[in-house]
Amino acid sequence: MLDIKKVGVKIASLRKKNGLSQEKLAEMLCISPQAISKWENGHSLPETSLLPVLCQILSCTIDELIMPAYSFNEKIEEEKPNILQMQAEHVAKYVIQQLGSNTGSEQILGLDDNTIIYSIKKTNPNVGNCIVTRGKAEKHSRYTSLYITVVSPQKEFKLIEKIYSGDDKELYGYSLFYHHISTIPLLYYIDFQKKIILMEDLNDYIQGFNFDEDNEYGNKFRENYYSLLRETANLHSTFWENSDTFEQLGLNWRHETKENLLAHIDGMEKDFLKYRKDEESGKIPKVWDIHKNNIDAKKLNLFQDAIQLLKQQYINYIDTRFHSKKNITIIHGDLHPGNTFLSKSNDNTVKFIDFEAVRVGLCTEDLAMLLALHIEPDKKYAKPLIDYYYNCLCEKINGYSYEIFINDYKISIMENMFFTIRLLNTGIYDFTMRDRAIKAFETFVLEKE
Repeated sequence: MLDIKKVGVKIASLRKKNGLSQEKLAEMLCISPQAISKWENGHSLPETSLLPVLCQILSCTIDELIMPAYSFNEKIEEEKPNILQMQAEHVAKYVIQQLGSNTGSEQILGLDDNTIIYSIKKTNPNVGNCIVTRGKAEKHSRYTSLYITVVSPQKEFKLIEKIYSGDDKELYGYSLFYHHISTIPLLYYIDFQKKIILMEDLNDYIQGFNFDEDNEYGNKFRENYYSLLRETANLHSTFWENSDTFEQLGLNWRHETKENLLAHIDGMEKDFLKYRKDEESGKIPKVWDIHKNNIDAKKLNLFQDAIQLLKQQYINYIDTRFHSKKNITIIHGDLHPGNTFLSKSNDNTVKFIDFEAVRVGLCTEDLAMLLALHIEPDKKYAKPLIDYYYNCLCEKINGYSYEIFINDYKISIMENMFFTIRLLNTGIYDFTMRDRAIKAFETFVLEKE
């Protein structure tokens, strides 16, 4: 006879040994917590179809779970092969399910289960048996993403897998930063040949898109600007004047020669002239989403002023900075708030994502993208933030005067002004970002010290 109370005691013991609550075990089995309670109190037994998965989660065999509760019975002994057969059939069905309904013609997109589990166990050697489930693939312009959940008795892992469709610099950006800084998602697997990356999904973080919203997440993000700036400074100081890394990446084309930089500035001017023509002819809308377009001719003229200043000042940076590798670093290249994450916990951990624009540059290029175009353009309010970043940077680097730093920031403000113009020319009418860039130009570049 089967003593169901002994089975219940065994289930409870193994559940606790694996660090699972009744609620978590029920979630993993897709049943109610009340069902688990009934098992453990000896009121009922698990359904036969659940036994293989239950034993996999509890890291035991069906025999280990049930057979100690039996006294020897010939009839039960005769049924044991049937139980083992059901277990084999259940496992086979699970494999087929993971491969998809059209197993003959359809393969799993990206990494297989074994590779994912092996990647998890490399950094988590105490993890037991794992089950991998995948969400629906999402197509993006440069890659396809898959959200993956790996469940083990000890821990649940939320992952994102990116499969790139073409040559993508982002893989190298992640690889470069992974070996030097902690402010990126935890990486589990990179395959440069197959163009695949598997990393932690930042589901327990607040994305910086919420930075200006009047809600809990917006408030928390604004309260932690200094944490964000400290980690930005840490990223820049890590690669400060690092010639080996500069050689590895190479200079961005616009910084290779003075002629290239002049062509770059001329391109920005052409973008602006196209935008100005569309603005004056009424092709640009007056309202787009929450953004209102109230610009006047005087404000438009400021872009032309910025072009002239860039031609006078920026060209000299080719020799004095980029060719001499002086006071330059590796930058994120697209450090807007949407590419920054803040932990929801009280440790205020910061993470950066999306490294397709990683390059050699001025540290202020990232700073102007983050502050002048988004968080705080007005010098009156931005200066404490900028000074804090500079002080954090100078904790680890030498020879970068505050005067040079501020001049670099002005150059970066002017260059970023035309980033907003490119967006407008592509139909992304973010007038708020454009107006922030203008405010930064007026208060930092034009106002006298």
